[in-house]
Amino acid sequence: MMKLSTMLAVDRAVDRHGKSLIAEQVLKAWEHDRDSVTFFRASANFIYLFSKGGKPFFLRFAASSERTREAIEAEIDILKWVAARGITLTPPVESGNGNFVETVETDLGTFHGVVFGRMDGSQLEIEDLDDGQFWKWGAALGMLHSALKEYTGPGISARSTWKDHLELIRTYLPQEQSSVWSEFERIASSLQALPVLADGYGLIHSDFELDNLYWQEQTIGVGDFDECSYAWYGMDLAFALRDLFRYHVDLNNRSFLAFVRGYRAEHGLDAELVSQLPLFLRMAKLFTYARLVRSMDLPLRAEDPAWLQALRAKLERWLDDYRASL
Repeated sequence: MMKLSTMLAVDRAVDRHGKSLIAEQVLKAWEHDRDSVTFFRASANFIYLFSKGGKPFFLRFAASSERTREAIEAEIDILKWVAARGITLTPPVESGNGNFVETVETDLGTFHGVVFGRMDGSQLEIEDLDDGQFWKWGAALGMLHSALKEYTGPGISARSTWKDHLELIRTYLPQEQSSVWSEFERIASSLQALPVLADGYGLIHSDFELDNLYWQEQTIGVGDFDECSYAWYGMDLAFALRDLFRYHVDLNNRSFLAFVRGYRAEHGLDAELVSQLPLFLRMAKLFTYARLVRSMDLPLRAEDPAWLQALRAKLERWLDDYRASL
């Protein structure tokens, strides 16, 4: 989740006809149908839907304070690497300048934009999956890790690591929340004690949840590599299966075991990393909590637009739930 101040600033640049002046400015470098740019959603990035020759595409952009150009270029390089190894994913689209990433200077500051094609396929809910689909989900992640572990491109130094995530948590945890700080210290100590071995650690997707997957006849398409980072492969399993273990971590869960069998059909998985799943889930929860705290950088004000007041109220509820669970 980006900072609310950034979200509000971009929203204020929407004219009376509903056009986002920032989105239009970022999209200038790509061909698109006139008056086709419409808001889709905003979370970690701004996402706009547009068309070119009647075909749908997505514009994704972020303020330079949220994403660096180097990190986005690394993401694109990783995407191209993975696609060349047979993984189905949302394809990045070159601009008219021959770039996959465009940077624009606006009255609100610097923004980096990328464009992706729209992927075909169905999106499923976790309660609708059978054992065979959990197996396919796990196999898709194992196949992705097998491709990513061979990556040697320029993106290696530009993507974050679990240590960077710990530093973000340390920066944004409220000082007065002693119990949350105690949880942070326990998690940090446990992670630092884990071995970093070549067959159990590497580049991971970090958000392999169902809302980023597109189920096709013979394969699963993968979207949103924006969170791609370096950590243990087991952490990617934990991040993917957060909804399955929302209330209770059961490593003998039938669906989980089907997922692991599918994963192991494509990539090795050490039993020790599987046993660390509860730790990785705690890390995921604390990291999400810290990022929510970071995003809440505006005080409650009566003059704020209704959408911002509603979003702030929702984020406050999420913070309360996360804090209670921590």
